[in-house]
Formats: sequence, structure tokens, C-alpha cells
Amino acid sequence: MRDDDEREQPEHEREDSAAQEGIERDSDDGQDEAPDKRKWRLIALAVLLAGLGIAAALYFLRPQQEGSEPPDRPPLVSVERIRAQTSPIIITGQGEVRAANELGLALQLSGRVVYVNPDLREGRRVRRGETLLRIEPDDFRNQVTAARSDVERARVDLQQAIETRETRREEFERLRERLAREEQTQAGDIDADFVRPGEDAGAQNARDDVSVDPSALALGEPQVEAAQAALEGAEARLRNARLNVSRTSVTAPFDAVVRSQSVERGQFVQAGQQVAQLYNANAVEIAVPLTQEKVALIPRLFASVRSGGMAGAPATVKVDFGGATYAWDAQVGGAQGAIESRTRTLEVIVRVARPTSGGTLLSDEGAASGAPPLLPGFFATVEFIAETPPSYFALPSDAVRADDVVWTVRDGRVAFQPVRVIARDGDTVFVNADGLEDGATVITGDIASVSEGMQVRTSRDNQAPAVEAQQSGGEQPRYRDDAE
Repeated sequence: MRDDDEREQPEHEREDSAAQEGIERDSDDGQDEAPDKRKWRLIALAVLLAGLGIAAALYFLRPQQEGSEPPDRPPLVSVERIRAQTSPIIITGQGEVRAANELGLALQLSGRVVYVNPDLREGRRVRRGETLLRIEPDDFRNQVTAARSDVERARVDLQQAIETRETRREEFERLRERLAREEQTQAGDIDADFVRPGEDAGAQNARDDVSVDPSALALGEPQVEAAQAALEGAEARLRNARLNVSRTSVTAPFDAVVRSQSVERGQFVQAGQQVAQLYNANAVEIAVPLTQEKVALIPRLFASVRSGGMAGAPATVKVDFGGATYAWDAQVGGAQGAIESRTRTLEVIVRVARPTSGGTLLSDEGAASGAPPLLPGFFATVEFIAETPPSYFALPSDAVRADDVVWTVRDGRVAFQPVRVIARDGDTVFVNADGLEDGATVITGDIASVSEGMQVRTSRDNQAPAVEAQQSGGEQPRYRDDAE
């Protein structure tokens, strides 16, 4: 019946009835879900209140610190105690080892090489006077034979010219004597009948010619001089020929080491062509650039140059080789003739007399033999013994301030002490000062603001440096207080 009634209801009434039923069902579902949402909201609120409570408890229960400010303390500085020294000051410099004497080997003649010394090879040593190279000498020996023949022929010509001159002189003297005797006699009357007309004038002229000295050409003097010059020219050619024969071989001018060579047996070489390069094995030198301040401390540097024979100051040359350090005794040989314009340094020349055998190995146990030869190209450190005052101080470079002033600490206060800088060598400054006492304490660190008489601390009294560094926000200071 109900179904029939529903079918009989109009269509819009049926739609309103369905909607009403849906609303009623949704209302029933919402009433079921509301208690669950309220429960979760209460849980979240409880967690939030618990967190706030814990945070408040931690804040109020934190350890309390006293609010007193740290006291204003003097700055902490790095210091070093210095001692007066009397030992010689050693100043150092560096330079490259080079050969004291080096030359290029060349022949003065052209020819085919017939002999090459087996030791004429790179790196080998040759002795003084040892034959290094020889070219074919036959052509030059033939020139000697031909020149000798010319000399003998010129000697004969000279002898003939001399004999001719002497014969002419004797003939002229005999003629002069005969005519003189005729003038002294009275043969004119006896021979008057036999004198032909005009003969008296000719005889008179002959007597007049004999009364004066004859010319050099009549006596043969120029012929003798020409023969003498021809002989001297022939002898000169003979000497040149013999000299050329000696020049067919080349000998070592000194004990040398062969740096390079470019010749082999059978090769044809031209005159002046360089075939090898040698350097003196018994002398090497180092040019050490030094500041004028250091140069002034080297004794007898310029005196030895002016005197030309005075021995220079001693020096020591050190070279690192194969992980070890070797040393050679050396001598200052002078200085270059000009100061380098860019660096304002002067090169001091140091010479080593025994570079191949004079080295020693430096070790804790002492010196031992077995050093390598001091070869050109090594980079060496040179130590000079400077002229030393009676007393001086060796300070670190950061202890000497601008205008050559040292900050000292006396009774916990800063004092400014002017000093005279003797020399600077690396991180060490050698100074001399009348007011600087033995055992004085100098400040080696830096201070942001300093004035004479200000109070400073030089030890870790009352406060650890790490804590002070943290409070100041700076770096932990260094301690080099030898007095502590």
C-alpha cells in the first residue's frame, strides 16, 4: 500500500522526502564523530602545556652567575731575555758557484784532426800541458823546409854583398893612395913629352874625385842592407813555419775539467773554430750579493783590492748535496766594481782554492771526508766572519721597532730603548746600545697600543691565557719568556 501511495505522490514530493532522510543520516554521523575530535584536541593542548612547563622550569632552575665584571688587567705580551755576546758575528749570503777561469778551446790553423785525447770528454779532467788535440802537421813541416832553404840562400846573398862592399872599399883606398903618391912626385916634367893634348884636365878631374868620399851606392852599402833585410824576412818566415808546426797540437793551459767538446778524429776543422770548453779545476768562485750594511762588516774587503796582494777575509762555503751539508774553506777575493742599481746590493767575490778535494761533511760527530767536488752550478750558502764590536746583542727581528727602538720591560712597565743596528741577517738583528743591559727583557710580540711606562704582564699569573683569549675574543698569546 505504501508503495502504491509513494507511486501516487508527485515527483517533487518524492525528491523532498529523500533529501530530508539524507540530512537526518548526516546529522546522526556528525553526532558520532564529535567526541573523537574533542579528545585529540585536549591531548594536543596537554602536550603543549607540558612543554611550556618544562621550558619554564629549565629557565628558572638554570645556574646563576655572579654579575661582577672582570677586573681591568694589563695586557699580556711575549718577551725574551737577551744576553750580551762577544763571539764573532756570522753574516750569510747565497750565490751560484761558477768557474774562476773558463775558456773555449780552438785551433789557430785549419786541418784534419789526427789525434784526440781520450780524456777530452765532458766531465773528465785533463792535466796542465797535456796534449788534447792534434791536426795533420805534414804541410806545415814542408813549409819549414822551404823556409829554411830561403834562409840559407839569403845568407849567401848577404855574404856576397858584404864581400863586394869590402872589395870596392879596398879598391877605392888603393886608388886614393896611388893618386896621392903621384902628386908628391915631380914626374910631370919627365912625362910632359908623353902627355897628349887634353890629358892634363882629365887627370886633374880624377884627382878631384878621389879627394872626396865615394857614394854609398858606389861602395855597395844599399846592396848589403837589402841582403840583410832579405835574410831577416826569410828567418821570420822560418820562425812562422816552425810556430805553425807547434800550433798543430793544442795543450791544456791548466788543470781543467772539460765542460763540452765537439770534435772527433778525422774531422776537418777551420782556424778559430771552437772545439771544446774547459774551466779551471783548481779554482771556483761565488758572487754573493750583499746589502751595503753587510758589506761594511767584511774586513779588508776594499783594502785587499787596493793593495793588490793582501789576503782577503776567510769565509765558509756550504752546499747541500744528497741530503747532507758539505763545507769548503774559502777566501774573500774582492767585490764587483759597481753597486747593482735595482737591488742596491754589491756582489762580493769568494774564491775556493780546492774545490775538488777540500770539502768536508758536516755532522754531529765532526767533519769527515768524502765530499763531492764543488762544481759550477751549485747553489751555495756563504758565511762571512764580520768585524765584531766588543759586545753586542742578537735580537729577533720583531723585537726591533721603527726608528731602531726596542721595547724593554722593567718592573712590569714598558721602556723605550734606542739601539744601533749593526747588521741584519734573516730573522736576527745584531744591535749595540749603551743603555741595553745584559739580561734585559725585551718585548717580541706586538701591542695594539703602547706608551712608555704602561704596565704589562709577562707571565700567566692569576689567569690562564686561554680564558683571557676567549674573553677578549682574540688569539691565544705566545710565551717566550726565558726569564720565567
